[in-house]
Amino acid sequence: MQLTTDGHKAYLEAVEQAFHGDIDYAMLVKLYGNNQKEDQRKYSLSKFKGAVQGVVSGNPEKEHVSTSFVERQN
Repeated sequence: MQLTTDGHKAYLEAVEQAFHGDIDYAMLVKLYGNNQKEDQRKYSLSKFKGAVQGVVSGNPEKEHVSTSFVERQN
């Protein structure tokens, strides 16, 4: 079984308690930035800059590291 979460730190403890390290678990942290002027930044969304993958436990397959699978259920 493979699991990917975003960078929310609460997931680290929750996944460890649920699976005791017996899961292929990766974290995907999306990076956002802003090059806009101060007055524009108040009302505009931040621009997506990229994402960083990290292995938390096991051996997750890089091509399946994504938070999109669970997000489409929301």
